[in-house]
Amino acid sequence: MVLVLTADQVTALAPDAASFKAGRGLAAATKWTDLGTDQSVLWGLAKGSGKNPYQTQVVLGEFATKCSCPSRKFPCKHALGLLFLAAEKPEILKTSEPPKWVAEWLEGRKERAEKSAARAAKKRTAKPKDEAAATKRVEKKAARIDDGIELLDQFLLDRVRNGLTQDQVTQYQTWEELARRLIDSQATGLAGHVRRLGEIPSSSPDWESRLLHELGSLHLLLQTYRKRDTLEPALASEVSQLVGWTPDKEELLKQTGVTDQWFVASRSLTENERLLTSSTWLYGIASKKWALKLTFSALPGRPVEHWPLGNAVETELLFYPGLAADRILPRLETAPSQPCGIPEPPDTVSSLLQRASSTLALNPWRTRIPFLMQAQPSSDLRTLIDRNGDALPWHAREKDGELLLSLCGGRPTALAGEWNGHHCIVHSAADGNSWFSLSPIPQ
Repeated sequence: MVLVLTADQVTALAPDAASFKAGRGLAAATKWTDLGTDQSVLWGLAKGSGKNPYQTQVVLGEFATKCSCPSRKFPCKHALGLLFLAAEKPEILKTSEPPKWVAEWLEGRKERAEKSAARAAKKRTAKPKDEAAATKRVEKKAARIDDGIELLDQFLLDRVRNGLTQDQVTQYQTWEELARRLIDSQATGLAGHVRRLGEIPSSSPDWESRLLHELGSLHLLLQTYRKRDTLEPALASEVSQLVGWTPDKEELLKQTGVTDQWFVASRSLTENERLLTSSTWLYGIASKKWALKLTFSALPGRPVEHWPLGNAVETELLFYPGLAADRILPRLETAPSQPCGIPEPPDTVSSLLQRASSTLALNPWRTRIPFLMQAQPSSDLRTLIDRNGDALPWHAREKDGELLLSLCGGRPTALAGEWNGHHCIVHSAADGNSWFSLSPIPQ
């Protein structure tokens, strides 16, 4: 049996370096029993510390996985180990019909896909929406958002009037409670902004000035939203999205997007209110454009991602309206991706800061500027130094610093991440021809 599968392709699927290492350790026949394939799916029983082995299965092509282990990482180390075996020692996988436990999983996937297709078909043939009812829903949401804005505006005025060192300001719970009330008002964008404010107190020696700046930025957003009917369309759309409105997907699909070979540069996960958000930055190799794909899932589920980190996908991306807009909707979410070489990193510290300045001039509320840059950490792990010797502050999560230092080996390597105006956050890095995630998985 010959599988069109490479070790680099499997490496790109690893959610983080620890999973890659563990998966590599499981790529041995002695760790498995009942290995098999039918050319479209792989399966095997992974030996573990418990009485029963873990049932591991992988659909080839889309790399959907399932394992009976308790891991919350996708794919888990057992699925990675099985894939590494298939890539490097395909002859040990016996070709046969899937066993019952694999067949049941495949049948369940088929049933869910059919139901999803039926729902989509029903939606396409459904009666035209009641315009009056739709207008009423929009008006109701607008009124609730206005209530949330009044609440937030009063909160901001009280904080500035009473001072920033009060316990109410320095305790994260104060901001979290406000964020929840804004969610109840359907102002979800403002809720996210408030949660970010809650992370500032005591985060650095200059936190008071940073918080005051962010409070002013948020106040500007509220005042701009109130005047949205007088704004040019791009700005009005941008401000509305920042507050909590979402563009109509059907209208987006009518647009002509940007077709390119998109490199899957970085992916990070955040958790709020039992909702997990996957943020994937894509870099257009020909267009040089950045695109942000957001995927959501209610816990304990995980967002389904069809494009592995480090792969490239040739597809059309539809950009949401707005100023310096980068959020996208794929025309075809399941477009196939392929392993590719790492593109020549376009950024330096100087070009990144220039791009950030230009972006903020258009949209002063932007907090995430993506980058793909040749750089290395300083010996004290406080800065990233580019190939020109210029540096930016770097916020290294626990263990990331030493790991990145060892990956770089004293010389710059390709890194992808975000600049938030204060420091860099590295989400992924190159190790030779492999592309690793450095982003933590919420537990």
